[in-house]
Amino acid sequence: MSDLQRYQGDALNRAESWAGLPADALKRRAARAANARDLEELWGLTEAYLFLHGSKGARASRHTLRTYRRGIEDLLAGWPHENLLRPSRDAGVLYIRRLESTPQHGGTRPKPSTLQVKLAAARTLYRALRWAGVTEARPFENVRVAKDPTPPWEKRRPYRDGEVERLLELAEPAERVVVLLGAHAGLRISEMTALRWRDLDVDKGELRVASGKGGKAGRVRMTRRLRTALDELRALGSGPKRQRDPELVLPWGTDRTRRRFRALCPRAGVDYDSAGVHGLRHGAGTRYYRQTGDLGRVAAHLRHADIQTTRIYAKIDANAIGDDIDDW
Repeated sequence: MSDLQRYQGDALNRAESWAGLPADALKRRAARAANARDLEELWGLTEAYLFLHGSKGARASRHTLRTYRRGIEDLLAGWPHENLLRPSRDAGVLYIRRLESTPQHGGTRPKPSTLQVKLAAARTLYRALRWAGVTEARPFENVRVAKDPTPPWEKRRPYRDGEVERLLELAEPAERVVVLLGAHAGLRISEMTALRWRDLDVDKGELRVASGKGGKAGRVRMTRRLRTALDELRALGSGPKRQRDPELVLPWGTDRTRRRFRALCPRAGVDYDSAGVHGLRHGAGTRYYRQTGDLGRVAAHLRHADIQTTRIYAKIDANAIGDDIDDW
């Protein structure tokens, strides 16, 4: 049984522990959780609602669930004096406006995309509370996050080809795979760290993303340089210090992978803060659009559900067509 199947099985058991309650018992349990501001119980109720009635059902990703749980935790911290079952008239919109105006670490304001997730988490909590029959409150129903005035293409600095080459020159074998999974295959960091050796199809020169954004699976063409880097990493074996499942390609989880890449950037004379790990994926999109001039091909390579997302790369860089992707 896979980790995902075990995880989904556990989530099903937890959902059944709520759904199996008689209506009055469910209402009492939810009311106790709300009155006590019990994060664990409130999250358990919300997770059960998402599993049973959410649009993703059992396929809701762990990342989504982690961010929703954090959103509920933040709501409890940001509403210290609100009655959860009877919030005051403007409590929802005031909560979002406070978040918009409160600087984060480093003095920057939170991104609208971050606030959208917190708003989604708060709305889902209240859907779960209404499902339990404990309130009819809808404090976030008509709340909107202020629009971001910065165009999307201005927020997506891709790593340039020369920067990628400098990173590859100084990278250790596993770090080299990280760089190429992002800058060539266009994987997100969560997709990199979930990649298993069995997901690689050497004969076809493809890798399989088992659970991408929104839980979608997909296949991605591998470049020759990526295939070579993967072969070199596999030849090294699991190593004496590896703590993760040896069936996983990378020896680190998401947080450590990010730290390793962040430490690599200054060694290579590359700015990390303006791009992050995700800038590798943007570099892949920019390079492939510059090479082909074909948004459809870029959308397919990056597995975009909507080609409108891909149009960002036309704004970033729309130069001449080059060689095929396999020659990167």
